[in-house]
Amino acid sequence: MSNLQQQLATIRQGTVQPVYLVSGTEQYLIERFKQTIITAVLDGDTSSDFNFTTFSMEEDELQAAVQEAESIPFFGKQRLVFVTHPTFLTGKPTKSDPDHNLEALVNYLQAPADFSVLVIFAPYEKLDKRKKVTKSLLKQAEVIDVSPMDTNALARYVKEAVQTHGYQFQDGAFNALMERTDYQLTTIMSELQKLYLYHMEDKYITRHSIDELVTRTLESNIFEINELVLTKQANQAIQVFADLLLQKEEPLKILAIMLSQFRLLLQVHILRAKGYQQAEIAKEISAHPYRVKLAMKTERRFNRELLAQAYQQLIQAEYRIKTGQVDPELQFELFVMQFTGQKESQT
Repeated sequence: MSNLQQQLATIRQGTVQPVYLVSGTEQYLIERFKQTIITAVLDGDTSSDFNFTTFSMEEDELQAAVQEAESIPFFGKQRLVFVTHPTFLTGKPTKSDPDHNLEALVNYLQAPADFSVLVIFAPYEKLDKRKKVTKSLLKQAEVIDVSPMDTNALARYVKEAVQTHGYQFQDGAFNALMERTDYQLTTIMSELQKLYLYHMEDKYITRHSIDELVTRTLESNIFEINELVLTKQANQAIQVFADLLLQKEEPLKILAIMLSQFRLLLQVHILRAKGYQQAEIAKEISAHPYRVKLAMKTERRFNRELLAQAYQQLIQAEYRIKTGQVDPELQFELFVMQFTGQKESQT
């Protein structure tokens, strides 16, 4: 059982801390914590405003949230206070935010009210640990880590969730689900709901049902385009691009993600050549381990010159579109035809 699962189990058993700092960007885990704490403190009922309040730090002052937490609850045992958008915990606070009295929170943390539960949601990759208010929270609050899991932890989490629901994966189905959803937990858990309904009688999730029911992520589709471009399959690449346009995806957005993925391929290629392992590369370039794993599988089949060539041509294509020199759809086709029409580089 992970630390987060243990913390959630403790809350369900009725042991609730006065202050929580929910730190990380994994939306599914954030929502799980929200549901758990609301059920524990308010019996799942937020319809009444009496003992539940949310303060956005983009609009409300921090001291108002602290004062709310200090107020005795109405007709209930505990008050629940949510604080969102606390950019003052990061290195780049929003300048348009109200004038927050950070000392009010620091002082409250020294002796939090036993009749309130204050939850601060910080959906950021990093917090500024040099700041006094951040240090105080990390020391005094119960920290709930909702950062994206590494590949192995994510695999365990999903398999346990499926088993808990009484289902099993048939051969190849699990990997197909992971790849089709780009290893995004929120997407995985959403798509599983469809698979549970589809396999309600037999309880076996198959590769076929995943291919039929699970929607591929935009990143996954664009990764396929890049693979097709690199392997000189021009018509297929243009067809996938056209399919994305039918789904109302913006051409410039597609090109931007293509650029990002080629940049990753180059970075991984260079670092692997220097002897870096998958985990080391992920840490060095701050990338999701799964993306690095996928990139390693692709980049090792091509030389650096070919990857750099594609990257540079994409930069030029993006520039022509942004400066209005050419229609975005036409420019994409030109890029594909020009690149795939070149002499193939050796692996």
